[in-house]
Amino acid sequence: MSEATPAPAASFERDDIELIRLFLGKYKDSDGNSYNIESRPEATERKAKAIEAIAGAKNGKKLGVEHTKIQPFEGQKADDVPFLAGFEHLRTDLSLRLPNRFIDVLVPAKAIQKGVVWAELAPKVREWFIGARNTFPPDGESWHAIPDLGFELKVLVQTMEIPGTEGSVVVGRLLPSGEPFAKVLRRALENKVPKLAATPADKRILLLEDEGVAIGFVKVTHGIDASVGDLPDLKKIDAVWCAHTMSWKSEGDVMFCHIWPGGVKERFWIKDDRFSAKKAAPKS
Repeated sequence: MSEATPAPAASFERDDIELIRLFLGKYKDSDGNSYNIESRPEATERKAKAIEAIAGAKNGKKLGVEHTKIQPFEGQKADDVPFLAGFEHLRTDLSLRLPNRFIDVLVPAKAIQKGVVWAELAPKVREWFIGARNTFPPDGESWHAIPDLGFELKVLVQTMEIPGTEGSVVVGRLLPSGEPFAKVLRRALENKVPKLAATPADKRILLLEDEGVAIGFVKVTHGIDASVGDLPDLKKIDAVWCAHTMSWKSEGDVMFCHIWPGGVKERFWIKDDRFSAKKAAPKS
């Protein structure tokens, strides 16, 4: 079994390594090369400055991959349930996409109040989105009030043109005031970028994991751009990808998206059958 193929559930390793394996199972570089994990420096070298994985291609090229998880705000887990109940269907319903458009709907964290019937949110959000999606600017951001919810809710929509694609809709959250994401991101970059940059490899990728769908892609891209002056090692990193793992252990779904440099480019979904099959299995 190749490293790019998920191992059987019985041999499931640490989450970060399994996530890297899932990523490499579909990732190809600009030359079309695929990669399999060849070594695990962090496990074998036993030192703080070693990265999680070195992967190799058939032509001998080496790819260094470092993973880090970002937990943007306190209370995220409790906020996940109403947020997903009301907005996750925008991502999963393919009929809501617009060709050549990337649309990111960002909901203020903790904005869905207690006492709201979560199941009633989705159809009202869908109705608003269908009526509003053609009014979103081609590139940029705009605020929108969702009507008829029984409480006031304004969401930020970030959009960009991605020519030649079927379009994509994702959802995320805006962080609470007083919890600036820039500091969270900067700490992650300062911890991970120097050792990744120092790793002998032909290409280097930093994989940011967001398990709560709490970060807008554009926000992360801008945050990394703003850090280049203070972290010159970023120039040695070929790409930063973001992995959304909210539904990984419950549905088997993981989304990977290239976010830097240059913003959202490639993106793909992985279905991890180790978890999706388990959920689908009939009860005894």
